[in-house]
Amino acid sequence: MLFVTDLTGYMYCSRKLYFSKILHIREKPQEQSIKGTIKHAVFEHAGKQDKEIISSFTEKNSLEDLEMKYKKVYYSVLMFHIQRAKRDLEAQGLKTLEVYQELWPFFLAEAKEKCTFFYTLAQEKKIYREALWLALPKSVPELRIVSETLQLTGIIDRVDLIDGFIPVEIKTGSAPRDGVWKEHMIQIGAYMLLLSEHYGKEISHGYVEYRAIHERRKIVMNAFLRDEILELIQKVRATLNSKVLPAKTIVAWFHLFPFRTQQ
Repeated sequence: MLFVTDLTGYMYCSRKLYFSKILHIREKPQEQSIKGTIKHAVFEHAGKQDKEIISSFTEKNSLEDLEMKYKKVYYSVLMFHIQRAKRDLEAQGLKTLEVYQELWPFFLAEAKEKCTFFYTLAQEKKIYREALWLALPKSVPELRIVSETLQLTGIIDRVDLIDGFIPVEIKTGSAPRDGVWKEHMIQIGAYMLLLSEHYGKEISHGYVEYRAIHERRKIVMNAFLRDEILELIQKVRATLNSKVLPAKTIVAWFHLFPFRTQQ
């Protein structure tokens, strides 16, 4: 069984994937990778407290009250995950305080944006507590999907339940000026195939959310993307079943050229 991340890992460096999956040799995490993991963990962890916070919001509460609650959540969760990564950070010569100072403005802006959305919805519809929570767009976080046909599995960051099942992948790193990075297109495309098989209906599109620029960009499924993913699955499987060490990848070429998507 392959993971969707094996496909993108192969695109980045097939030799590195071979070392990790077959020879069980893993390189030490690098600075940007560690920070990205922290950001992703904070989003997931903090998001689990949305229901409790929103369900306790009343007409007497202000936007500042809501912001204060979310700031406390993001602060505590961020500090928790920075401490969990302390050993890896120190191995890269990074101090936890410096990492906090770098990442905190990112989550402070995220808290303000989230609170403004919730507060505006409450004021416009005059709904609070549980009713406000029930009025929010519904989604399923961290959904694990398995395809026996493709022998492929993955964990989707979020599936929005709006007119179907819409996969959403959250990215905390840099975004291209237009479109999405190629590996992100493949990742969302693979999730669309997994969801299609699981629910027995065609999934026409998905999104990549680039949180650093607060944009989400649409990826549409088509025959070319489907065939590319199926071919990539076969290439990865053949590489991992081979006794020949793959050639070393000099540069992640696909990340140099973004792919335009429909907005």
